[in-house]
Amino acid sequence: MKIENNHSQRILQKQTENTNPVERSNRSHEMERADFINGKDQASLSEKARLLSKARAELEETPEIRTDLVAHLRTQVETGEYKISYDRLATRLIKQLYAE
Repeated sequence: MKIENNHSQRILQKQTENTNPVERSNRSHEMERADFINGKDQASLSEKARLLSKARAELEETPEIRTDLVAHLRTQVETGEYKISYDRLATRLIKQLYAE
């Protein structure tokens, strides 16, 4: 008796086509997991994330406190030389009030 395997490929293909979406999803998750295990995972950043990263890097390079300006203003306040322009102060306060 001779047994031939002519139609087995078509049967397997039909079984794959007829599987429900959950089974297909499980298979795709298994493939993704295999890629992860094999070191084929990938990550990418959005343009917004790249811009934020660049801004943070530049912010870290900028000193938080301008010590030279603080020292100069402190000296002026302590000696009584620091003068406030009330017109400029009022203008800035009004701008700030209406900007919100």
